[in-house]
Amino acid sequence: MVSFRPFRELIKERGTSTYYLRFRCNQYNIGGKTLERLLTDQSVSTNTLDALCQIFECDISQIMEILPDSKKIDDM
Repeated sequence: MVSFRPFRELIKERGTSTYYLRFRCNQYNIGGKTLERLLTDQSVSTNTLDALCQIFECDISQIMEILPDSKKIDDM
């Protein structure tokens, strides 16, 4: 399962608002629906992930992490 917990921690650490991400990131503005998806661990495009890495000047590991899918583990 993909988790965007590192992204949520990153914006909290840096004091970045969703307003900033939506309206102040020049060509990288992130839409409201996309932010909602990030905050609820839903899928986003690789373009969005790239934009976040550019905005925060960070590695993808600071945006997302892969967690074991408990259902798949239980089925084994």
